[in-house]
Amino acid sequence: MDIKERYHDLQRASQTHLGWHWLLPLCPADVYHLQALNISAPNERCDFDSLVLSLAKVLIDSLNEESLKKLIPYEKQESFKDKNGIALLEAALHLNNLDGADVHIEFLWKLESLRSGRRADQKRKNYSKIAKHFDVENQRLRHVFVNLLNSASDTLDYFIALVSSGQIQEIFEKNQIAAGYASFSDMIGIADFGSTDASVNHDEVIYELQSKL
Repeated sequence: MDIKERYHDLQRASQTHLGWHWLLPLCPADVYHLQALNISAPNERCDFDSLVLSLAKVLIDSLNEESLKKLIPYEKQESFKDKNGIALLEAALHLNNLDGADVHIEFLWKLESLRSGRRADQKRKNYSKIAKHFDVENQRLRHVFVNLLNSASDTLDYFIALVSSGQIQEIFEKNQIAAGYASFSDMIGIADFGSTDASVNHDEVIYELQSKL
């Protein structure tokens, strides 16, 4: 099974078990990033860099940040509201004590470093370090990229297992309930404050709350 099949398996699993995409669908202009990922290339350095960019586009830039933020425990969401990308994914997985995340988070950070390290001269030192980790200079680029694809496939397999396990949906629903209770408390407080006879129509409040969930 190649990485494109695993990608589509994750998309199907996400829709089945979550009702939302773990990785946002690529827009028509970006579909080529997924289609380009195969082990028959690259032979040239420019091709290798292009494929690394495509792999990062599929695995990192497509993370569904809006939904991942809802996996952060409700009481900590304000503290992590400015997180994005891998840092947000890392927080969502670690704060919920989800096993097996570390190796895949580490791979994504290294892939991001490999992608971004060639963008500017001041990053050359960091790029040299990450290039050494992947042994870019001493192996055929095709072999290096095959190793990257294998790690990427393992990461997609992890996401599929995580999504299919039901843990993610449980966390998502738990945080929705917590947010609902918080919203309910705020609405009760507002109603109490504005009521001249200290009475509150709780049925109306509950109906309004449910309509917002």
